Amino acid sequence: MHKQSPYLITAAHMVNDSCQSVLPALLPLFIYTYGLSLEQAGFLILANTALSSLLQPLLGYISDKLNQPRLIALGVLLSACSTGMMGIVSSYESLLICATLAGVGSSIFHPEGAKIMNRLGGGKKGKAMGTFAIGGSSGFAFGPLFAGAIAYTIGPQGLSAFTIVGIIMCTILFILMPRIVAYANTLERSIHNTNTDETISMPLRNYWSYFGILFLIILSQSINFRVINAFIPVFWTSQLGASPEQGSFALTVFFSVGIFMTYIGGLLGDKYGPVKIIRFSLLLWLPAMFALPYIPQMPAALIIGYLLLIIIGAAKALSYSPTIVLGQTYLAKSIGFASGITLGVSQTIGGLVAPIVGRLADIYSLPLAMLTLVPFLALGLISALFLKSPKDL
Repeated sequence: MHKQSPYLITAAHMVNDSCQSVLPALLPLFIYTYGLSLEQAGFLILANTALSSLLQPLLGYISDKLNQPRLIALGVLLSACSTGMMGIVSSYESLLICATLAGVGSSIFHPEGAKIMNRLGGGKKGKAMGTFAIGGSSGFAFGPLFAGAIAYTIGPQGLSAFTIVGIIMCTILFILMPRIVAYANTLERSIHNTNTDETISMPLRNYWSYFGILFLIILSQSINFRVINAFIPVFWTSQLGASPEQGSFALTVFFSVGIFMTYIGGLLGDKYGPVKIIRFSLLLWLPAMFALPYIPQMPAALIIGYLLLIIIGAAKALSYSPTIVLGQTYLAKSIGFASGITLGVSQTIGGLVAPIVGRLADIYSLPLAMLTLVPFLALGLISALFLKSPKDL
């Protein structure tokens, strides 16, 4: 069972992030059901992300002090139960509460999940984080497809399936977590004794200035990722004339590419260094994001849209694992806190901008509002030029 421990944590990541993917996929349904404006839809994303963004660094800091890996199980349970409740509530206010609690569950899961995966990675932390990221990418890829299929066929109450899966995963994690921690301890002692990993033999130190630069990159990526994630289904239906099912499928395309590229990004980060991979991903992401709002004016707009989504999804996925590993390296004495920022906040803080983009879309248009995301990526690319490779610290 010991060697399968990373895969169990990865599966838990898939369950947790599939719950996080439900809300954007069902925004067209909620807009129709409750008569929401795009600004109100943006506030749903904000409710799902704001408190989570604030909690994850705090919970990561607490994780460094208390070391309670079973919080992983609690995070999955809360996310899954809140997601199931979204299918049976009867008001916009209740939906806001469910979205908030689902975000809190994610904030509990991510810092401790990334921390234990770092320990299970041994001397190949990029590969370990790539494996871990496959779970998140799979959840975001298949969650919208599954949620859309349920909600648009048998009804929103079918979201209770997420709750059932979450309860099963929570039970397994709670029972097996002591064995997983014991295996991680044994692995760390073995690697330390053989002195095969240079980063383990180095004195632990926090490089806050470089971590601050990395945070700017995380912020630029998060704003783009979360807003795109929120409004792709709406963009597909309102601007490209696609059906709601096609809007959910667009999210699946967006995240499916990440299933493979996150793992490849981890391997490339181990081989070439995380800084180079982060810079390359931003160079790939920036022009694709600039072109996306213009596709309604192009022939074969749907095909071009899917191609751009693949490029953006690949760019995001490539930098996923290197960003986490680099953050944990910069803050080697505070891995839980670093994980709360690089893994948790990177997935949530961008939701703070979603209502603003939604408001701009209500006043002007959704394509024009999406163009406001481009300067953030430019800021991230410029910031990446000032990062320092771990081997040069």
